[in-house]
Amino acid sequence: MAESTLHLLTHRLRHVIARNSIINHKRGRAIMKFANKVGFVYFGSVDQHDDDHHIVRGLTVSSTHQDSHYSVGSFDGYDVSIVDRLDTIDNTSGVHQTHTWLIVEVDLHNAVDIPHVFMGAHSHTDSAYSKLFTAFPALQAVPLGTFGQYPDEFTKRYSIYTSPTQFIEVERYFTPDLAQTLAVHFWPLSLEILEGSLYVYADNQVVSSHLLDTMLKNALWLAAQLDSAIVTE
Repeated sequence: MAESTLHLLTHRLRHVIARNSIINHKRGRAIMKFANKVGFVYFGSVDQHDDDHHIVRGLTVSSTHQDSHYSVGSFDGYDVSIVDRLDTIDNTSGVHQTHTWLIVEVDLHNAVDIPHVFMGAHSHTDSAYSKLFTAFPALQAVPLGTFGQYPDEFTKRYSIYTSPTQFIEVERYFTPDLAQTLAVHFWPLSLEILEGSLYVYADNQVVSSHLLDTMLKNALWLAAQLDSAIVTE
């Protein structure tokens, strides 16, 4: 039964990819152009089951996801991966929906032991990230305010999630000052920190040079902030 369901999802994904080939081509052209601009190596489509490459993980990884426009390189001393990911997930009504994520992954230097963290919009339960809270049921919203008041601009848009045993530690990294910058510059992007990697997500958005510039710039800035916080502890 599980095998037949997986086969159905994979077949549906291939059908969606074929149907949206023009859109996929436009997304690929934007990513390829950006990769050339920043000196990354562009590989195109990669198969998680067959190809020998670094798989971008995080909350969007699954046995059925399809990765396109995979690019890797180094920037400002950080190893970076970019991928355009397609998958189908069940929404809260149990209906299969197709989602795309543009993902920028940055390998952290010092902050490799930061707990699993997700920062997303309050509407996560009806979004492309809803399965995170099924796969990681221990994640709960951090009751911010232990070390100071958080700006309304942040709390009206975002929540930060981690395990309750890590609430205090995560607040030490995501301070009110950091949250203010995130609210201004990251919206509507989401982010995740898992096993020494920082993931910045843009879901179901039109890919453009401006979006890619914003994601890379923000990811590198946050990586540097987190790494420096570890050094100064």
